[in-house]
Amino acid sequence: MLGAYLTTLVWQVIWFGLLPPPWGPQQPWLVIIACIPLLIPLAGLLRGRYRSLIWGGVVILLYFTIAITEAWVNPPQRLPALVQISLAIVYLFAFRQRNKA
Repeated sequence: MLGAYLTTLVWQVIWFGLLPPPWGPQQPWLVIIACIPLLIPLAGLLRGRYRSLIWGGVVILLYFTIAITEAWVNPPQRLPALVQISLAIVYLFAFRQRNKA
């Protein structure tokens, strides 16, 4: 679960900062804005705190919504958006599995 969260953080840097157009906008300020919400619960996630896991899920849902929108309305961004959707789904299912145990 932590791996999916950290991969989402890394994916934001890759998508918004490193991918060439049309797959990524390559705007450094957008990388910073995209990463800030993911950094908020990160300390608690690294410690395994349950409350931070929940907040991480809320933040991931925001990125899931953004990715769904990008995939729907912006065809050149569809492939990177599908990667982000996949990472969000992995995190949410891993969270669900953790709570069942």
